[in-house]
Order: sequence, then C-alpha cells, then structure tokens
Amino acid sequence: MTIGTGRAPRAPRPVPAVPSGQDVPLTVLVPRERTPGRSLRSLATRLSARLGHAVESWSPDRPADTLAAIEQHVARGTVRLVVLPVVIGRTSGRDGSLDATLRALTDRWPSICVHLGAALGPDDVARILGDRAREAARSLSLERSALGSAVAVIVDAGGASPAGNAELAGLCRLVFEAHQFADVAYAFLDLTTPSIAEVVRRWAKLGARAIVVAPHALFDGVVHRRIVKETLEAARAAGVTTAVARPLAPHPLLVGALARRHVEALRAGPIVSPSEVATTPWVRPHLLLALRHSHPPGPLADLEGRMSAMLPPRYQAGEVPVSPAPMSAVPLQFGPDGAVAWDAMWQGFCELALAGGPPHRGTLLEAPSREEVLASSERHAEVLQELERGIRLITKLDVHRDTPPGWIGVVCHSEAMAIWMLRAIVVENVIARREGRVLYLPAGPRFSLAGEVKNIITALAKSHHYWVQHVAGQ
Repeated sequence: MTIGTGRAPRAPRPVPAVPSGQDVPLTVLVPRERTPGRSLRSLATRLSARLGHAVESWSPDRPADTLAAIEQHVARGTVRLVVLPVVIGRTSGRDGSLDATLRALTDRWPSICVHLGAALGPDDVARILGDRAREAARSLSLERSALGSAVAVIVDAGGASPAGNAELAGLCRLVFEAHQFADVAYAFLDLTTPSIAEVVRRWAKLGARAIVVAPHALFDGVVHRRIVKETLEAARAAGVTTAVARPLAPHPLLVGALARRHVEALRAGPIVSPSEVATTPWVRPHLLLALRHSHPPGPLADLEGRMSAMLPPRYQAGEVPVSPAPMSAVPLQFGPDGAVAWDAMWQGFCELALAGGPPHRGTLLEAPSREEVLASSERHAEVLQELERGIRLITKLDVHRDTPPGWIGVVCHSEAMAIWMLRAIVVENVIARREGRVLYLPAGPRFSLAGEVKNIITALAKSHHYWVQHVAGQ
C-alpha cells in the first residue's frame, strides 16, 4: 500500500507455492517514530524480495491505511502476521507505541496468529555503521593506509537517559575494533554533550587528517539532514575535511538482519495463537539454513553484505531480475572522418557481470608477452592510439601510453574507483591490474579493431556506466 499519498495501492506480491499444511505469513514493519514513508516502503520492498512474500509498513500517522492494506491480505487467506520493530539504540525496547500497534492488530483480527520479532541488536547496528563510515571515507579518496589517520564520529539525536546515551559509546567501541580508524568518537544533536562542533574542533586540533561522521539514524529524515548541516558548519569552522555517511537503511546487512528477526520470531512461536489456525508458517528454505549459521553472524554474512553494497542501487534492492542472457553485439559505427565513433555506439548495456549478468567475452582476454609487443612496435603503437582515443571519448579519463609493454593505463578519479572498475572489468573476462589510481588494461599488436580493441573499450564503457550509477546512489 501507499502511505500518506493519494496514489493507488501497489499490486500484491504473488503468493509462493507452499506445501499442504503451511501458510504464508505477512510481515509488518513497525517504526517507533515518524519515518519518511518512501524510505520505509523501500525497506519493505527489499525485505519482501528477501523473504519471498509480502511485507507491509505501518504508518504511525495513518494506521487506518495500514489496517486496510492488511485487510486485503486477510481476505486473500493470510492467517499469520510477523511484527518487526524497526528501531535502533535506546528506543529498541518494547514501548507503548508498539503495544498499541499489537492491540490494534489483535483487536481487528482475533483469529490470526501474531508473532513479535526482536529489535535490531548492537552487533547488527555496529557492522552497518562501520561499513557506512568506510564508504564515506572512500568518498574522500583516502588511500587505504590513510584510514589510520581518519576519525569516525557516530552521531545520535540525543536523549535524557544517561543509560540510553551510554549505548552509543558501546557502539563506538564495536566499530573501532572492527575497522581501521584512528579513533571512533560520539556526538549528540540535542539535550546532552558533546556536540558535533565540539568533537570536530577537538579532533581537528589533534591533527586528524579527515573526520567521517556516521549518523546513528535508520532513514534520511530530519535527524540525518540536521547532522549533515551541522557537520558542514563545523568543518568550515575547524578547517578540516569531513564526509557524512548515508543512513543505515537500506544497507543489505540491515535487510539481512530483519530477515533473521523474521525467522527467529516464527521459530519462537506466536504471542497470540488462536485455535482456529492449524497450519505451520512457511519460510524460504535457504533462510532457515542461513539462520542455523547466523549466531553470531560470521565473515560470510559480512562479505555478502559488503559485496551487495558494492553494486549500483538497482541491484541492491533485489527488484531487478538479472538476466545472464547477453544483448546482441553492437556493430562498429564510423564517423564522417572514417574513424570509429566510440561515443555514439551504445544506447544501453546488458546487466553488469559483477551482479550476475553476462560477461562481455566468453574467454579471458589476456595481455600479450613483452617479446610479442617489442617484435611489432609500430602496430602496437597503432593499437594504443585507438584504445586511447576510444577511452577518452567514452569516459573522459586521462590515459597513460608510457606503460610496460602489453598494457595501457587509465587514470581513475580515485583509488576506490580504480578498485571498483578492476573488479567489474575482470568479471567481464578482460584481464586488468591496478597501481594506485591507474587501471591497466591489455594492449597488443595482434588486437584487431572489431575484435580485441572493441572488447576492451566495450568492457570499460559498460563498467564505467555502472560505476557512475554506483556513485550516484551514494
């Protein structure tokens, strides 16, 4: 359903086929505070893709809208609800608003099973905060070794409870132990100290090379915007480089944590269990397998989350079906001067191989040997010239031709870009290597215009296209 707008309800997700004697639950995300409807619906969509069934989002401002949407599921046969609190920090305990939501659901449908999931734990939040902080640090084009001179600051809205505010210090310690920052400090927006300005000023005086601010906030709402504003003001006053991380949602690790809470709630049993419900809940088999190995979440879960976060936003949501089928090959197009019009050849690209799409080549294109290059130096120079022309036309990046024999260098904007491009191009079946910000691609005298030269430029153009999308989503 659509909350707080006049748009029509979204089409229901198809109900999966389940064995006899099982029922498909409906999951309901319940925030404690006012939350941007679009952000909450986006999180619900991503969780729905993970669970394989419908997920609705509760609107504290317009509960009748959510009840109407749930009524549609009940009319189609839903007999089980899983309520998941979407809260972090000191608000994560069960409170009056959550109890009111549960009462509204059980009063409206007394014959339905209701399961209650646990709130996000500190370990879940710390992993996502640390990953967001590193992501923001990479936006400053810091070398890997420079992370040790950068300070991360986790910022919370603040509150009147000393015990609640002390939770933030614990999160800082967890992030510090898992990452390579010089230190991880904390700050608050209201009611208590230190403020963002105080922390930024102190670390600037202590010589921090850069300060990365990670909002302790799930969504891009009022709190996140205030943190951005106050960080920019503090950075200008202190004369230090800063970056503000994105909110926690919709990080893939957050979706994974909510999926675990969903399965745990089903396994723990319902808090309301009418006798009319005789079926057992259906769960995707791979989610049960993942839960069996998820205490504590190990390196594989973190790796999967980081890999997903590395992809452009269109692949993170799980909404885009990634087809391994290649598109038809684009023929060479020539301009009035007879040269290949590299910048006019593509109107779109097939799916990124890094996300499961088809690689550009069927076999790996490798660099030629040094002896082969030196034996045909004139032809090699012609290949380098055409590769440089195509690369510059498509990406506007600088090119190095004074390179070791068999390679051409592409100067990326940052080391992070070079690393991302290398990963993407290698999966397209074109060998690549990197030194700092320079990405090296193969170049040899045997490379033909319609063959290897086109392969390299196409793989680079496709990877650069998706890199731009990746950066735009950050």
